[in-house]
Amino acid sequence: MELLFVYNAQKDLLNGAVDYAHKVFAPSTYKCDLCALTHHNLGQRKSWKAFRKEVKADISFHYIKQFEKQFNESHDYPVILERRNGQNRVALTKEDLSQFQFVEELIAGVQEYIKTSD
Repeated sequence: MELLFVYNAQKDLLNGAVDYAHKVFAPSTYKCDLCALTHHNLGQRKSWKAFRKEVKADISFHYIKQFEKQFNESHDYPVILERRNGQNRVALTKEDLSQFQFVEELIAGVQEYIKTSD
């Protein structure tokens, strides 16, 4: 199984600076729940970093433009997708991700998805 984590963000210097400012000065206006859960202002959260090393699935991380160019599809971002047999299927929606308040809840949600999808 492969899980694709697609952030509601763009990978460039300007958008990175805007995202950082949102996280620091107005976290309630930050539009990427996945980013907010997995990262703090100085980088990845420790528990997320540990989870990435231990997870029983192949995982990859994408920004919107890169994902849409590579897979020629669009979703309501952020989203976690399962890639199986060359097809992407939604594992956790934007709405699912918005329900998690802590990275540990996200980790539990991903682990539950992996356990039930085999």
